[in-house]
Amino acid sequence: MNRRIIGLASIVIFTILIIILPLSKKSLDDVGQEVLSTNNKEQIESPTPELNLPNSPAPSLSSRLEENTASLRNLEQAMIVKVVDGDTITVNLNGQNQTIRIIGINTPETVDPRTGVECFGIEASNKAKEYFKSKNYQAWLEKDEGQGERDKYQRLLRYVFADDGNVDYGLQMISQGYAYEYTYNTPYKYQSSYKNAQLEAQNEKRGLWADNSCQNSISNSTSQVSGSSTSQVGSSKSIEGDRDCKDFATQREAQDFFIENGEPGIDPHKLDSDRDGVVCESLP
Repeated sequence: MNRRIIGLASIVIFTILIIILPLSKKSLDDVGQEVLSTNNKEQIESPTPELNLPNSPAPSLSSRLEENTASLRNLEQAMIVKVVDGDTITVNLNGQNQTIRIIGINTPETVDPRTGVECFGIEASNKAKEYFKSKNYQAWLEKDEGQGERDKYQRLLRYVFADDGNVDYGLQMISQGYAYEYTYNTPYKYQSSYKNAQLEAQNEKRGLWADNSCQNSISNSTSQVSGSSTSQVGSSKSIEGDRDCKDFATQREAQDFFIENGEPGIDPHKLDSDRDGVVCESLP
């Protein structure tokens, strides 16, 4: 009897297991699919997180131009000790006096004995002297590999800049009508901008391009070349009485006097004792 009951019970349990197990598996599968579906739905509905990236606007033209600094262009700082004329100066560079022929410009002559004083030469020379005086005689020089190191007169060939290397002296002179654009044999770095500046000066009739500029220049040069005009053409002029450093209140005042009335090698007042182009260095 007991054996029959146990046998029947075993059959019932086995039957129940056969029925329940597939249903349980199906339920588990349904639960898994529901969980996956819910997760996928949440991922789809969840917004993409915003990336807090810093604003990175493209660099402006002005900022790119500001990068064109003296250091990037490998400029050399020098002190002007003499303004020969509008396109030639003497500087103290690394402790030595060097004559600089400025690349890309040509001004009317004032010191060339073969030509005499040319139309607008006095004005150009005076403009150069006034310009460099206003810049405290500080200059920044740039070399152009395409133009060579020196010209046939052994003058260094350089562009000249003021204001920490940011203002192109040659471009200023052409723009204001005190100089011509000048190309010697081969194109140079700033040729395009110099030519454009000359065209604009011509159209605006500035400086030497003005109507009757040569007639005015001739009358001015006649009065300035005679007598004390030697100061205008770059050589020493006659000064009554000798000057010593004690006659000046500041080194700047003495330097101005030296540039106007002397030069390295021609120092009638003996202000530059060590011949470095810088006079009265003991003055404040």
